[in-house]
Amino acid sequence: MLPLVPSARRLPLRENQKGVHHFDTSFDRGDRWYRSFFPTTATVTRRRRAVGAAFTAEASPYYFFHPLAARRAAAALPTTHFVVMLRDPVERTVSHWAEQTRNGVETLPLADALAAEPTRLADSEQELAAGRLDISHAHEQQSYAAQSHYTASMQRWFDAVGRDRLTVLFSEDYYRNPSSVLATITDAIGIEPIDDSTTSTHRNAAPRSSELDADLEARLIDRFAPDVAALASLLGTTPPWPRFQSGAVPDDEPS
Repeated sequence: MLPLVPSARRLPLRENQKGVHHFDTSFDRGDRWYRSFFPTTATVTRRRRAVGAAFTAEASPYYFFHPLAARRAAAALPTTHFVVMLRDPVERTVSHWAEQTRNGVETLPLADALAAEPTRLADSEQELAAGRLDISHAHEQQSYAAQSHYTASMQRWFDAVGRDRLTVLFSEDYYRNPSSVLATITDAIGIEPIDDSTTSTHRNAAPRSSELDADLEARLIDRFAPDVAALASLLGTTPPWPRFQSGAVPDDEPS
């Protein structure tokens, strides 16, 4: 796998760049700007001659939630294969809030931040989708629970690129068996399995300041359970999230 440009070999970076954020927050910079992050054709050709195959990937998580990213990516990259990796929505919500808290961006406790979320987001989803808003900090960075409702985003990506060009994986499967998950990806893009000895490190792990309050956890489970059930129906498989496997969700339960 060839890294994005510039790589940590060329600049004093802690590690190679992971995401570009072209199809969400930097779309106005244009296609040429986006392609400047990828190796040249000559570089790819040399790597293929040396090892038999070469590819480059970028990972910008906000692509999944941004209302226009799927359509933009589908139009600009008609042959690219996409990968979505989903995490237990409760864990994703708490992790997102914890990240913003560590960065000093979020000052509210988790419960208060969740209560403030609807007001913070307001109509940003509709404004972004209509093109009347280019960037929304709240929509990207303070949508702790909203981004964890996966089904609508998943359907949007299926509609834009088709199921045959999108592989859906689960973080928990990767944590348990990274080799198997990486093999699923390389098989989907048609290359030989890669050595995962240097790629399976959990690079962005960070300790939490405290355990999740049991009452808040229960409320989050109730909130996400209908969406998890809808996601399972859409994907045709049950996500490996024990929190949501204890029983059926009533049809009339609100999301």
